Amino acid sequence: MRRVLALAVAAALGLAPVLALAAPDPSSPSTSVPAKPDAATINKAGAALHDVAMVQEKYQGKIDSAPPAQKQTLTTQANAEAVQAIQSRGLSVQEYTNVIRVAKNDPQVKQQLLTVAKNQR
Repeated sequence: MRRVLALAVAAALGLAPVLALAAPDPSSPSTSVPAKPDAATINKAGAALHDVAMVQEKYQGKIDSAPPAQKQTLTTQANAEAVQAIQSRGLSVQEYTNVIRVAKNDPQVKQQLLTVAKNQR
């Protein structure tokens, strides 16, 4: 559980691989922090954060020890599972990413997000 929480914190800080899929386009004019999400969205994102952390935990060792030719395949599989985990909680990857971005700048949202993630089973 402690490792899951550590992964959740890493994900909340923008280190989860799935965030790379929804990274803002540098040519896009709007890179501001999204509006603060409502409690229901934070709860969904917290649950998704837990699930994404579990996917990351499942794949990280495999990716680290895989031969170079398999790393990309494993990363693609991990990202696909992470996207599915997010969508299964009723969020798009963009909505999830927006909550993570807000949490990086709002300690209250970050705490709510991590509390929900930590309480998932």
